Amino acid sequence: MNDSDNSFEDLLLNRPQLPNAEDQLFTIGEDWQNNACINWYHNNWELYAEGYKEAGDLLVRQIGETRTGQDTLVYPIIFLYRQYLELMLKSLIQDARKLQDIDTPIPLNHKILDLWKLCHQLLVKISPDDAVKELEHINRLIGEFSKIDPTSMAFRYPQDKEGNPSLPGITHINLRVVGEVIGKISVILNGSSMQISEYLSIKAELESEYRHDFDI
Repeated sequence: MNDSDNSFEDLLLNRPQLPNAEDQLFTIGEDWQNNACINWYHNNWELYAEGYKEAGDLLVRQIGETRTGQDTLVYPIIFLYRQYLELMLKSLIQDARKLQDIDTPIPLNHKILDLWKLCHQLLVKISPDDAVKELEHINRLIGEFSKIDPTSMAFRYPQDKEGNPSLPGITHINLRVVGEVIGKISVILNGSSMQISEYLSIKAELESEYRHDFDI
């Protein structure tokens, strides 16, 4: 019996499951550990961002452990990290504006460099002397990301809207390095988020005390 016979026998014994009338995509199962909770966190922008980063980290770790899959997983990995950056920047912009009483909606575009420049300006106003050199490095790194994928399309589609290759001239990307650099950037972004959250809590307490005193 040759290999093809074995493969056919395996197929007969282990037939793949096919879609049927009982299938549902979004439901709750008895295996509670697989039931994801939705709409439980106060800041969904930050929650979404952390989810994308964690997924990217898991895939990079898997490639490091198995030494396989890098040539296909590179596209979702880079997209996941880029999505993390975009959503985290939008979250910071929203909270920083709230802290500074700026009533302007979050930018809806995907231009990551423009989002960073806006976020950078707001962070500098809040803490002018904090992480100055690190913020400059983030500016350079996000600029590098923007050159390759300015609008979040290059790692989602092999061609742009004009039919041109999405990643011309690029032959290799070290995913371990990407994950490590994104991790370093996340330290600053997460720290900024925690700082702004603390300031917002203090602001809310002061406003509450002021209203209380005024009512009296």
